[in-house]
Amino acid sequence: MLRQLARRCRGLHLCAASSSALRHLPLLSAETFCSGTAPHPAAAEVLSPEPVTDASSGKGGKRRSGKQLPSLDPELLPQVAIVGRPNVGKSALFNRLVQRRAALVHNTPEGHVTRDYKEGVARLADLDFRCIDTSGLEPFMAATTLQARATQLTLRVLQSSDLALLLLDGRAGVGTEDEALTRWLRSNVQTPLVLVANKCEKGGRNSAVEDVLTEATRLGLGEPVAISAATGDGMADLYAAIQPAVEAGLQRAREERAEAQEAAAAGHRTIALTLMGLPNVGKSTLSNRLVGKERSLTGPEPGLTRDVVRGTFMWDNYRIELQDTAGRMRRNRLELYDDAKGAVAAKTLAQGSRSMQLAQVVVLLVDSAKILTARTLLRPEIAIVSSIVEEGRSLVVVANKADTLPPKQRHQVIELLIEKLKQHAPEVAGVPILAASALTGAGVDKLMPAVTAAYDIWESRVPTSRLNRWLAEMVAEFTGGGGPAKELAKIRYITQVKSRPPTFAVFTRTDRLSTRVSKLLVNRVRQEFHFAGVPIRMLIRPAREHDEKKKKRPRAAPSKVAAAA
Repeated sequence: MLRQLARRCRGLHLCAASSSALRHLPLLSAETFCSGTAPHPAAAEVLSPEPVTDASSGKGGKRRSGKQLPSLDPELLPQVAIVGRPNVGKSALFNRLVQRRAALVHNTPEGHVTRDYKEGVARLADLDFRCIDTSGLEPFMAATTLQARATQLTLRVLQSSDLALLLLDGRAGVGTEDEALTRWLRSNVQTPLVLVANKCEKGGRNSAVEDVLTEATRLGLGEPVAISAATGDGMADLYAAIQPAVEAGLQRAREERAEAQEAAAAGHRTIALTLMGLPNVGKSTLSNRLVGKERSLTGPEPGLTRDVVRGTFMWDNYRIELQDTAGRMRRNRLELYDDAKGAVAAKTLAQGSRSMQLAQVVVLLVDSAKILTARTLLRPEIAIVSSIVEEGRSLVVVANKADTLPPKQRHQVIELLIEKLKQHAPEVAGVPILAASALTGAGVDKLMPAVTAAYDIWESRVPTSRLNRWLAEMVAEFTGGGGPAKELAKIRYITQVKSRPPTFAVFTRTDRLSTRVSKLLVNRVRQEFHFAGVPIRMLIRPAREHDEKKKKRPRAAPSKVAAAA
C-alpha cells in the first residue's frame, strides 16, 4: 500500500500541471511541471536554444510545435536507447519523444516491425537527447536467424549509449522471458538501465496494473516507471528517471561543443543522399560500408530494411546525410512482404517515397547479374528512375555485385545500362554508371566522387549572357535550313531561373514551341553546359506575357525638373 500511495503522490509532487497537460509533456518546459525549479545550469549553457525553422517549408519555414531545438550537433547529444521484447511499444515511445511519426508502428504480435535501429533528436521538457528505437530483443534464438543478427546490432547500440530504457508490457505482466532478458542485459551491457512499464494508461492506477508494477520489482532494476506511450501518461515520472543520466551527457556535450563549432566554421557543404533499388540488391551493405559501421541489418533475405535508416559521414569537404531505404515493392503485392496483410509494407513504401523527395542525389542500385540475364532494366527499376526524374533529383547508377562477374561481362552490364537508360530515361542522358561490389568494397571508392560531381552539376547556374551568346550561335547554325530554323528564329532570349534541378525559361515570339525544338534545346543545353545526368526543366514563355507584366508595372512619377521643362 505504501508503494502504491508513493507512486500516486509522486506525480502530484513532480507536476503542477493537469493530467491533460501531462499527455503533451514533451511540448512543455521544465518550469511548467518540475516543482517550479529552473533548468539545470549545464542544460541551459549547452543547449542555448535558438528559433529553428523547417527548411522544407515555403516562406521561411514553420516553427516546430512552438519549441526550439538545440544548436548542438545531434551526434554530440546524450544517447538514450529504447530496448525490450517485441511488441511492447518501443516505436510508439520513440515517436512520442521525437514528436513525429518517424518509426513504423503496427500491431504484429507474431512478428517484428522494427529490424534496424532508428534514431532521432528527442525532447522531453527541457531535456534534449538522441533517442534510438531498436528491434525487439530475442537474444536466445539461433545465431543463424534474422532476429539473432538484429540482437547483435542492438547490443552494439547499447554499448555506445548513455542510458537504456527497458520496456515491459504493463498489461501482460512480468514473465520468464523478461527475467531471462534482464539477466542477459546485466551480463552483456554496462549501460545504466531504467525499467519502464508501458501501456499503463492513467499512470497504472488500477489493481491489475498495480500488481504488475509490484511484480516487476523482482527484476532487480528498481521500481518501474509507469507510462503510456500511446496517450502520454507518465511522462513526468519518465523525466525524473532519465534526468540525471541525460544531464551528465549534456555536461560532456558542453565540453565537446567548441570542437563542433570549429567543424561548422570550416564551411562543410551538406548533401542529402538516398539509396534506392529493388529488394536484396545490396543497399544496406553499401550503406554500412559508406558510414563505416554496421548501421543497417544485412543478410541474404530480401526485404530486411523496413524503416528508412539514416547515417552521416564526412567525405572530402562534404557532410553526407545518408538514407538507406527499403527495397521498392509492387503495390499490388504488398501482402507478400509482411505478416500484416501488407500494412507494414505500405508504410515502408511511403517512407521510401518521402526519402526520395527530400534527397538531393539518389543512388540507384541494380543487380549486375540480373541485368546481364534480363538484358534490360526491370520494370520497377524503370519506375524508380521515372520518379527520380519527375522529382528533379540528381541520379547515380551503381551496378552492384559486380564481383560475381568477370571483367568482360562487367563492361557488358555498363553498356546495357547506358543503352537502356538512354531509351527509357533520355531526360538524364549521361548519368554516371559505376560497377562496384558493396560486399568487397571494389569500385566503391569511385562512388562519392561521382555523387559530389552530380550534386555540383545539379546546383550549378549559367549566366544569362553566356546562354544568349550560345543561343545566337545555335540560331545562326540553323539559319537558312529547314526543320527547326523558323521556330528557333522566334526565340527572343533564354535565362536560367533556378537550379536544383537546372530550370530555364525561353521567351519566344510565338505561343509555343514544338516538342522537337524543346527537346533540341534541352539536349543542346545539356551538351554545351555539361549538365550530364541531371533532369533539365525547359519552360516556354510567350514574349507577350513578359511584355504585359512590364506594362502592369507602375511608372515612376516625373521629376519636378522634367515637369518644369
